[in-house]
Amino acid sequence: MNNYWGICRQSSYWKKLVWVILCVGVFLNRSTAASSEGVAILKSADISAYSEVITAFTSALPSSFQITGEYDLQGDIAKGRSVIQRIRASKAKVLLAVGLKATLAAKLEIQDIPVIFCLVLDPERYALPTSNMVGLSMEVPFRQHLKPLSTLVPKVSRIGVLFDPQKTIGMQRQLLLDAKALGIKIVSEEVHHEQDVARGLNAIKNRIDALWLLPDSTVLTENTLDFLMSTTLEANIPVVGFSRGLVRSGAVVGVYTDYADFGKQAAQLSQQLIGPTSSSLSLMGTIIPPERLHQSINQKSARYLSLSLTPDILRQFDEHF
Repeated sequence: MNNYWGICRQSSYWKKLVWVILCVGVFLNRSTAASSEGVAILKSADISAYSEVITAFTSALPSSFQITGEYDLQGDIAKGRSVIQRIRASKAKVLLAVGLKATLAAKLEIQDIPVIFCLVLDPERYALPTSNMVGLSMEVPFRQHLKPLSTLVPKVSRIGVLFDPQKTIGMQRQLLLDAKALGIKIVSEEVHHEQDVARGLNAIKNRIDALWLLPDSTVLTENTLDFLMSTTLEANIPVVGFSRGLVRSGAVVGVYTDYADFGKQAAQLSQQLIGPTSSSLSLMGTIIPPERLHQSINQKSARYLSLSLTPDILRQFDEHF
């Protein structure tokens, strides 16, 4: 009988202990959730570039930060209002907007929490950023772009650029100003349709030392890229690209930011923007330059153009194709 009651008391003890552990666990979970800093993510569409940014962003956030939700406009800015309502309900303290449509939706619907945006070309064209936004610039300073080209072609003085004034007039104008400050002439040619690219390049190719590519969707298409690369090689004109893919496709050199770098930089900014400190307030309404730049070279194109590729020169590039 004593054994029976001993077993019962022991059983009762363990039940109480389990109950206490469960209660403590629930309390700790709630405390952790309450103390976590909520961050929401809004992307314009489901494309690989945006996914790279988001993966790096979530990986770089400290454990005290919690992703309250990842939302996708699926390429339709009209969905912005309903999606933003869900973001508000999540009580996020910071929003990461990836891509133009996500950023414009945030601009229209959110004015009371910090918004970090990235992968937006020519943001000033869209009156970005607003006073509660911080942008991560995709633009690489002209001097930085010029550096690897000057290493290979020291006497560059005339650079050609094709642009659609409906898309990249702001970039073209900035290029004119930056080049003038360094004593370099920009030879520009407008193109309004994909079919104008061949005419535009042929009009300037005999008057330039290099061709500068802008992120212009009229100039760079599946149909024009091969023509641009092959024609410039035949004319002995080096091409300066703005992405890893363009250098891999034939541009001699390129300086660019990596998508993952944007995600890491946005994670650092999120930590600064939590809480209205003087440093975080000073960031609002600004566009921040990229923290890290990559330089790549296409050795096959460089050799075709008879450019010198000494070991010292190659060491200046972190990616070789």
